[in-house]
Amino acid sequence: MAKQLNWKTFTKRTLIAILFGFLAAIGINIFLVNAHCYTSGITGIAQVIQAVMQSNGVTVSLSLLMAILNAPLYIFGLFVFGWQYIGFSLLTLVSNIIFLKIIPVVAFVKDPLTNTLLGAILLGIGVGLCFNNGFTTGGTDIIVTYCQTRFHRKVGFINNIVNGGILLASLLFFGPSKIIYSTISIIVTSFVIDYVFTLQHDISVTIFSKHPKQLIEQLKSFEHGATILNGTGIYTDEPTTVILVVAQAPQLKYLERLVKNADPDSFVCVSNTTAAEGQYNRALFQ
Repeated sequence: MAKQLNWKTFTKRTLIAILFGFLAAIGINIFLVNAHCYTSGITGIAQVIQAVMQSNGVTVSLSLLMAILNAPLYIFGLFVFGWQYIGFSLLTLVSNIIFLKIIPVVAFVKDPLTNTLLGAILLGIGVGLCFNNGFTTGGTDIIVTYCQTRFHRKVGFINNIVNGGILLASLLFFGPSKIIYSTISIIVTSFVIDYVFTLQHDISVTIFSKHPKQLIEQLKSFEHGATILNGTGIYTDEPTTVILVVAQAPQLKYLERLVKNADPDSFVCVSNTTAAEGQYNRALFQ
């Protein structure tokens, strides 16, 4: 995370952070509000707390609750991930607050299920894009990202655990009618995050080469390393070098270019896998 940003990368992440604020505001003000359901993460927790306090005659700003709940998480994220990560995450928070005030609460669609699905999809796309570019939308996403990089669990799975508390609280305080669409929203958002966040998906690349020398030299600088096996072709009875690489899905194009340039006649086999244990340095962004 300490890598120096160039202007192209800085501009891209800034635009992604602003885009998230825009997508999230549309998802909440135009769709989710009209479905009368809670959102996920810190915003959802703040909504539940606000509703509980209002039911007891206490009025408090949603923005104030979000600031209070986010503060300790941003401090944690600062120590774990550094300023680059937290800086862009703060930008997503500010962008979201601004667009929530700019975009009016209007009803384009009357059906609550359609509102729920569209709002959840927009939120999931926004969060996934932020994750792919090395930062989060703040709040519980900081904890989710830490658990994903530390324990190699998909963020959607961890998100479901975190957001389960929101649903349980709404069930206890407001009854079952309030959580039906909230449940659908959280599940769909988590699914879309897992789909968009390609950096959390791992692949196993097997390379068969009869001229591996140059390829091996170039793979020595690859961040995930590689393992070499000695094989023999069944039909040709000729020696073949088998190279095994476990990498993140977006890195496949880089590996394919590397293999093609080093040994155009090599054969490459790719399969989905899961890096669960051992020394595996997962990149937080491309």
